[in-house]
Amino acid sequence: MDVRRTVPVALDVESADAALLEDTVDTFLWSTQYVVDHAFQGEYVTTSKTTLDDETYNDVREKTD
Repeated sequence: MDVRRTVPVALDVESADAALLEDTVDTFLWSTQYVVDHAFQGEYVTTSKTTLDDETYNDVREKTD
C-alpha cells in the first residue's frame, strides 16, 4: 500500500499573476541551488542549516530581487 503525503493542488491564477508566480519559483529554485552548491564546496559537506544560512544569506539577498 502506497501512502501519499503530498496533496497535489491545481492553482488557478490570472495570466499576469502566473508570470509573477513563475518568476518567484525560478528565484526560489536558484536560491536553493546556490545554498546546496555552497554546502558541497571542498571536502567537508556543511549540513547545519544555521551555518548555511549565516554563510549564504547576504549573497542570496544581493543576487535576487
